[in-house]
Amino acid sequence: MRRLSLAVQTIYADLVQKVSPDAPLPGSISVKIVRGVERLYASERHGATRIQRYLGPAHDPAIVAIADTIRREEDIAKQRRKNITMLKSAGVQGPSQDVGRVLEVMSRAGLFRTGMVLVGTIAFQTYPILLGYDLGGSGMMTQDVDVVAASVKASMGASDSGSEDDDGMSPPPATLDMLGLLKRADPSFVGVPNLDRKAYPNKFTAANGLDVELLTPVRKRDEDNPVALAGLGASAVPLQYLEYLVQDAVPAVVLHGAGVPVLVPQPARYAVHKLIVAQLREAHSSKAGKDRMQAKVLMDALDDGDPDALEDALDDALSRGLSWRKHIEAGLGQIGRAARLAD
Repeated sequence: MRRLSLAVQTIYADLVQKVSPDAPLPGSISVKIVRGVERLYASERHGATRIQRYLGPAHDPAIVAIADTIRREEDIAKQRRKNITMLKSAGVQGPSQDVGRVLEVMSRAGLFRTGMVLVGTIAFQTYPILLGYDLGGSGMMTQDVDVVAASVKASMGASDSGSEDDDGMSPPPATLDMLGLLKRADPSFVGVPNLDRKAYPNKFTAANGLDVELLTPVRKRDEDNPVALAGLGASAVPLQYLEYLVQDAVPAVVLHGAGVPVLVPQPARYAVHKLIVAQLREAHSSKAGKDRMQAKVLMDALDDGDPDALEDALDDALSRGLSWRKHIEAGLGQIGRAARLAD
C-alpha cells in the first residue's frame, strides 16, 4: 500500500489547523447608507446560496474590527483553496460539487460543531489523507450523504440574520430547519415522506439524485421508528451499532471550496463497523462487497500506520457480546484475516 508523500501530508495538516469550525466565516464586506447612516454587511457563501448578513453601523469600532476579521478570513480562504487544488492534483480525492455544497451548508450551520457525525462513503473519502495512505479509488464515489445525530437534541449551531428591516436593523433570525438548510445547497431538495405522514422526514432528495439521510443510535430495545429531531425539523432512523461507530469521532477537513470542517468516525471503528454491516446485508449484495473492501483497505493501512488503534477498536467491539463477536469473526474471515477472540 502506497504512502502519501510527506509534502501532501504536510499540506493537509496545515489545512486542518487553519480550518476551524469556530473561526469567523470568510466573506466580502459592503457598505450601505440607510437613513443617512453607513452600515456594514458581510456576504457569505453557503452552498449554492449567497447570504448577506448585517453587521452593524460603520462608525462602531467593534463592528469595523469584525469586518476586518471577515476580510482576513477571506484572504486565508483563498490560500486554502489553492492548497486544496494542490492536494487534488496530487491524487487526493474530494467529494463531488453537489455533495461538497451539502456538507458546506451543514458545517456552516454548526451541525458538526454540535456533534453530528458524517458517516458512510463520504466519510471514507477523508481517510486516505487522515491516515497518510493511498486507499485506491474503488468504493470512493457515492451520491448518498449519511449523517448520525448522536443526540436527539441536535440543532442548528448558528443562524444568519438576513436582511434588515425598515429601520435599518436586523430582525430576529428566522428558524431554519433541515430542509431549508439543504435548499441552500440545492433548491430542488424535498423531504421524503415517512409512512407516518405527521412525522418529520428523515431523508431528503434532490432532483440530481443526491440523497441525505439522518441516522441515530438505537437507545431502546426494538426501537425502529424514526426519532424526532425537533431542533432540525427532521427525524432520524435508529440503527444498531451506530453508538460504537461514532464514539470519540475525530475532526477532518473535506476537500471542497476552502475546506469544510466535519466530524468522522475513527478509521479503526469505521473498519470494524463495516465488517459488522456487511454481515447484516444479503450475502451477494454489492453493498456488502463494498463494505468488506473498505474494511480491508483501512485495516491494511492501520496495520502499518496505527496498529494499536485497530487492536483497541476490535477489542472494544468483541467485548460487546456474542452477536458482535459472531459478525466480526465472520467478516475477518471474509477479508482473509484470522478470527480473534475477546480476552
